[in-house]
Amino acid sequence: MMPMPKPRKRRAKGKQYFTKEHENAIIKYVASTDIRERSYLYNEFIGPVFSEMVDKIVYTYKFTTLPNIADLQNECKVWLVTILPKYNPEKAKAFSYFSVITKNWFIHKVKKQSKKRRTELEIVEQQLPKEMEMKYLSTANPYPNRREHEEFFNFLKNEINTWEHDKMKVNEEKV
Repeated sequence: MMPMPKPRKRRAKGKQYFTKEHENAIIKYVASTDIRERSYLYNEFIGPVFSEMVDKIVYTYKFTTLPNIADLQNECKVWLVTILPKYNPEKAKAFSYFSVITKNWFIHKVKKQSKKRRTELEIVEQQLPKEMEMKYLSTANPYPNRREHEEFFNFLKNEINTWEHDKMKVNEEKV
């Protein structure tokens, strides 16, 4: 007889931070027009779960390398609140909808940051070669300048020699 395989133990699930209760709070928030009710729902259910979700997505997808990540996390939470009324419970589950939006928001920020870096590098790459070329690869010929300089001083010397010499002292002649 073959030994019976042991039944697999189910993996213990950690405490879920986005539950049906939170989804229902989001649905109520979207349906409500009462500011007090919306404030209560946001402060008690939606806000904390958005904070947790944004933090987990940032660390899961390693968006921590972005500069000013704490500010970006807060910006993302504000963005989630602004699009909260657009949520349609018939199209998707709240967790799926908002986690995809959060991930895409951070991906956009990464692309924007890399584009900014690329632009800065292109500017440096355009300026540096011109400076290097002017300094090290200059094609200017120094001969005409040197020739002009020599001819000028030869002419000046000859001109000075033609001047009349009055009774000058030795030092005056040197000058």
